[in-house]
Amino acid sequence: MPLSDLPANHDVLTYLRDQAVRPRRESGRYVLDGWELHTHPDLVERFDLISPSRAAITPVFGVPVVVANGIAAAFATGTGWLLLRLPQPPTDVEMVEPIAALDGKGWHSVDAWQDVSKRSLGRLQSLTHAAMEYAAELAGDSPVQPSAPRE
Repeated sequence: MPLSDLPANHDVLTYLRDQAVRPRRESGRYVLDGWELHTHPDLVERFDLISPSRAAITPVFGVPVVVANGIAAAFATGTGWLLLRLPQPPTDVEMVEPIAALDGKGWHSVDAWQDVSKRSLGRLQSLTHAAMEYAAELAGDSPVQPSAPRE
């Protein structure tokens, strides 16, 4: 589902739009949906593993974003930031420095590389699903249907 231009997405859209860059021809840079990629390719792969559903990932200004019911729920940026939209900071995970433009606005910065174990991936996947459920609540829609765990 595409990201809607709703008030709930204003802060994240502004942040992503402000850093967006159209690549020049022959720049040799990675591109995602016509925009310079702002997420390390290795993190894009990890984000795909963390996302409960590949269909939920939408490219937004060169950043992969998990969208639930038109609302941004999570995104990966830089070399190790996983941003989750949750009503409370997550527990049992290593946090990283918050992104100033989103700090205090319901976005929580988690280290995407904190552990490479299956348990860690499972915890990050659970948090991403919780972020999708929260996004659905913000949209005023019914909760996101749980998906089967990915291996």
